Amino acid sequence: MRIAATMTEKRLRSLTKSTACGVVPGFWVSVKKLKDGSYRKYFVLRERTIGRFFTLGAYPELSLAEAFKKAAVWKDKIAQGVDLAEEEKALKMALRREKPSADVLTFETLIRKWIDFNEKRGRWNNAHKTKTEVWDGFFKNHIPEDLRRCPVTALKAEMFAAALGEKWRTMIDTPERILSDARQAIDWAIRGGKVPPMINPCQVKDGCLGDLLPLQRAEGGHEPALPVKRMPLFFKALMELVPVSQTARCLAFAILTSARNTTAREAVWSEIQVDEEGNWLHVIPRERMKVKSEKISFDRKTPLCPQAVALLKSAPRLFDDDSDEYIFPNINKGHTSPFTRDAVRALIKRMHDKQKKIDGIGWVDPDQLHAKTKLPRIVTLHGCARATFNTWAKDARGYGHKAFSRDLRESCLDHRNESYQCAYDREQALGDMREVYDAWGKFCCSMMEFPC
Repeated sequence: MRIAATMTEKRLRSLTKSTACGVVPGFWVSVKKLKDGSYRKYFVLRERTIGRFFTLGAYPELSLAEAFKKAAVWKDKIAQGVDLAEEEKALKMALRREKPSADVLTFETLIRKWIDFNEKRGRWNNAHKTKTEVWDGFFKNHIPEDLRRCPVTALKAEMFAAALGEKWRTMIDTPERILSDARQAIDWAIRGGKVPPMINPCQVKDGCLGDLLPLQRAEGGHEPALPVKRMPLFFKALMELVPVSQTARCLAFAILTSARNTTAREAVWSEIQVDEEGNWLHVIPRERMKVKSEKISFDRKTPLCPQAVALLKSAPRLFDDDSDEYIFPNINKGHTSPFTRDAVRALIKRMHDKQKKIDGIGWVDPDQLHAKTKLPRIVTLHGCARATFNTWAKDARGYGHKAFSRDLRESCLDHRNESYQCAYDREQALGDMREVYDAWGKFCCSMMEFPC
């Protein structure tokens, strides 16, 4: 008898054909191709003894871990002779009957009120993705309906542990972001008298939830960075892809400007400016930076080296008069959006696979090992653009450039942690920063036959 391999999240995301999930007999993923070319995936339990199929739910609304649990429970109930269709119908009717009245503050209502309150105060000003849109995704993909509709006063740490426990173990930062926002929203409701004083069920550190969540976490730590001496070869291979790949152009621009992931991917043409002396700058609104305007009053300015300017001059533009157009657009069905993090990771993975066939190494960080395989991890945009840059910048003698002070390097990275530094800074040292980026651009392109 053939035993199906256990389905994994990675395999499930790329699945294009219906297949068995393993572990629970008769548990399948049914894949339907839609008219727009995308795929919709449903978890199905097939019970041969009674000749019936049961749909458990759709992915990703129902996670793989939750589907495995549900399939096992339903399999047991079928063996006991329970009519699952009638049970599901009765459960839905009960949920409708138990729908909270308008004056009961549910978890979802609280989150939306908290977001609205803070947006009106100007706390978040991300024009590309609002906090509401972020939480729309959280509610759709990570928060079950019973938790969304639960009155705030009835929330328990056990409910959040049940909903997010598996994600806490397998996902790097999403569960932390959900619980951090939820904790702040509940604290806000308590302070404002919207709910009576209560123990915050979303408190992880020194809270009950911290005792319930798994100790095992997804692999995190520092972003894998390229050894500095390998950057010129990596950049040469990257630039060979730029004429045919906007993702490659975006990655190259991020490296030349030591940009954070989102800063590069969401850049628009209106942020590119030229000063009175003809120097090019990437002027990034402070709201798009990690350190916000509450601490620093001026926007971030990154001097562009000649190589970065050349990248922009050769970049295709869809509309010459549209300053809000993305510099590195992902075009899908006539609409443009920034490239996703996954698109950049996929590009680097393809580059790594190709290079590994050549030298047996690929593009990896030898000091960052994968938790399971113990092999060096593949580099990332953040690691190459920031850690590799900083390692190069602080070793003047090793890499043959002028010595750059720690404050200057931190300014290039937009690191502003000390309160006194934020208080006294009124502008960046753009002249000195330009010298750093010009030297960095020459180093990155030092193995290229032609100037980039």
